[in-house]
Amino acid sequence: MYRFKSILIGMLSLALVGALVSCSEQEAAAADAKDWKKSEHNWNINWEQFNLNIRNNYRSDYDHVELGMKMGEPFTLSLRTVEEDGAREYRPKIKYDMFSWDGADEEGNKGPISLSLGHQLEYRYYEADGSDRNWRYRTITKLAFNVSDDINAWVKVQPRWEFGQGKEDDIKIDNVKNQVGVKINLDDNVSFSPYVEYHMDSQDKDFERTEMFIGTALSFKY
Repeated sequence: MYRFKSILIGMLSLALVGALVSCSEQEAAAADAKDWKKSEHNWNINWEQFNLNIRNNYRSDYDHVELGMKMGEPFTLSLRTVEEDGAREYRPKIKYDMFSWDGADEEGNKGPISLSLGHQLEYRYYEADGSDRNWRYRTITKLAFNVSDDINAWVKVQPRWEFGQGKEDDIKIDNVKNQVGVKINLDDNVSFSPYVEYHMDSQDKDFERTEMFIGTALSFKY
């Protein structure tokens, strides 16, 4: 069984790399200079109702630390502190999980597909004078496919709207954050997830691609 899992993980990794190369070749003419120039790496710790996220970007001057707490089942309050290009930003946010479905049967066995829907509101406060302090709202849709007991492939789409100081207060989408990845459960408390992140521009600019990069997430649950 261990050998089978190792072979399956290898096949999934090759398929993911192949998809990345294919996508890069197909859109080379429109690719932004930022594509594949950086990577982001996350460390997550979840303990009861508390969660901690630490993110570091390789080849980019961006780091953040985020501490969150679940307030009942649907709500999560969190505060993110960001350091980017020597400037600091504080980002309080509230997330509401609207819907979650895992296709479980009467005995509680999960189905091969799961779907979750949520939305989030955050306020972006910059320490530097002259920086626009504004609001950002997003919807979050995640679809996952169980490949085996320990592996699932997932897709997450997050259209975002910005409003407030320095922003146009309208209902048009300002940008979209997309992610495609694989989650591998290393044991009952540890998981590893490599993914590709794909950013798209505003609705006014026909959702042109602005950036693409690789990310990882190592998560611990207690």
